[in-house]
Amino acid sequence: MTATASTPAPKTAKAVKSTAKAVDKPVAKAAAKPTTRRPSSARAAGKRGAKPQATLPDNHTPSEAVAFDIRMDRNDLAPSVTRILSAGLNEPGTFHAITLFQNSLTSPGDPNRDPSVAIEAGRLVDSRS
Repeated sequence: MTATASTPAPKTAKAVKSTAKAVDKPVAKAAAKPTTRRPSSARAAGKRGAKPQATLPDNHTPSEAVAFDIRMDRNDLAPSVTRILSAGLNEPGTFHAITLFQNSLTSPGDPNRDPSVAIEAGRLVDSRS
């Protein structure tokens, strides 16, 4: 082994001066780390279990009353209820579809549990009226 590998190289006078100055200076605070948290979105808030509307408007339709009852009993079904209400059906078809959907919740294996099946049944009622 050589002697230079085991002993560190001597510092120059200039290097010693600069380290001495660095010790005398106050240490600057590190820059604050930017937050990585995203602002909450309306969609994310809906997934966290937003509470359903507590009261039914005075000028509600029969289908809105059934939809309100479903949301009060089972808030997890709100997307399916919204899908039926916004399917573009007339009131008789919407009422029929939402009623079929509500009744299917207590009947295991009922195909009307799928909102698209209930909507199609509502379209048939609309086409007859």
